[in-house]
Amino acid sequence: MFYRNQHPVQPTSQMVLPAVQHCEVVCEYTHTVILGRQDVHMRTQQLQLLHDCADVCTLTAKLIARCSTFAREMAALCAQVCEVCGNHCLRHPDQESQYCGRVCCHCAEVCRAFAASASPGHHPGACPGSECPVPGYPGMGPGMGMGPGMGMG
Repeated sequence: MFYRNQHPVQPTSQMVLPAVQHCEVVCEYTHTVILGRQDVHMRTQQLQLLHDCADVCTLTAKLIARCSTFAREMAALCAQVCEVCGNHCLRHPDQESQYCGRVCCHCAEVCRAFAASASPGHHPGACPGSECPVPGYPGMGPGMGMGPGMGMG
């Protein structure tokens, strides 16, 4: 759970989306690095987990970005896959696997908290009210307007 001034903060789609996208990119990169290693034939399980984790993160990010009613359920699955992948990566001593393992475990924590944050009887979609998960998207929530140099003209 996230804390600000010692009070738990419910994770929002704006907090989860960057973590999920970062995990996807790190898993893809780590997969590529391992393919070039001499011990690649001994890392087939890690390669499969990295591929699965990256794909699950991609789909989770898409569902969160479109405020899908399945976003929280997908985040729960994403947490599960990221945790398994992260723990497996942490068993390998190379720095890429260690970093990837930490990123995956962090993503799992964020996704698990996000999935659990839906209140009973509340619409389970990712975007309550006018919250938009895409930073800088024009006209969506306070402070979410277009930044400098991002005009449409």
